[in-house]
Amino acid sequence: MSGDTGRRKRPKGLAVLADRYRCLICDLWGVLYDGRRAFPEALEALRRFRDTGGHVVILSNAPRPSSTVGPAIARRGIDAQVIDGLITSGDLVRDMVCRTFAGARAWHLGPAEDSDTLAGLPLAFSDAPAEADVIIATGLSMPEVEAHRELLMPAARRRVPLLCANPDRIVIHGGREEICAGAVADLYAGLGGPVHWLGKPAPPAYEACRRFFAEMAGEAVPDNAILVIGDSLVTDIAGARREGLDSLFIESGIHGADIAARGRNAVEEAHRVAPDYRLRRLIW
Repeated sequence: MSGDTGRRKRPKGLAVLADRYRCLICDLWGVLYDGRRAFPEALEALRRFRDTGGHVVILSNAPRPSSTVGPAIARRGIDAQVIDGLITSGDLVRDMVCRTFAGARAWHLGPAEDSDTLAGLPLAFSDAPAEADVIIATGLSMPEVEAHRELLMPAARRRVPLLCANPDRIVIHGGREEICAGAVADLYAGLGGPVHWLGKPAPPAYEACRRFFAEMAGEAVPDNAILVIGDSLVTDIAGARREGLDSLFIESGIHGADIAARGRNAVEEAHRVAPDYRLRRLIW
């Protein structure tokens, strides 16, 4: 970040920043989409950024693979006219299983609808987490996080690794809060179980984006030419900060109600992280 635009902190829109960055790492939920509908102004902003020659990849903590998520969001207009690619936490989990846990006995923690995350992987499956070699968490198996404690305690004692396929704790789905796998992974870690966080803000997610941009550009893209856009201080903005990447915080997303109640400064201070830029919502 440099120059007058950087010091302003609150540009009028993405257009003000477009000539500073070659690539965007953009969140999905809360920035482009609320789980039911896409935000037309945000899609237009990405479309116009790509018209300048820039590249856009969506980096999502969705636990399902991009082969499933991609067609679903394309039906809502988040398609090849808007983005160059999509990387999900589900993709990262599948990659880690193939590299590290091939042939292992796995136990799936999450709803049956997430079974495509596991489809075709070189795994056997266990009936109980304590009997598994690895736990793959895509969500909750019961409505309340705390209800998983007794189920997971024996596995935590055995130090069975848990792969968290969605590090988000909460997302907003159609205006309602939904608890995600990250909340159960926190519980498991509190029980002493080892957790592999596969998604934002962990480094492998950003390395996957850097590789994607290098393939698009035909060369490595320097970090100062990449902007991260997201609505979560915990995942998007914290992850960008740790990676040395500039960030644009969308205030109307997951922290929107908290900002309205307490003010932006108090919310950012509570999370001990500050973005480089801020917008109420993503616009051009």
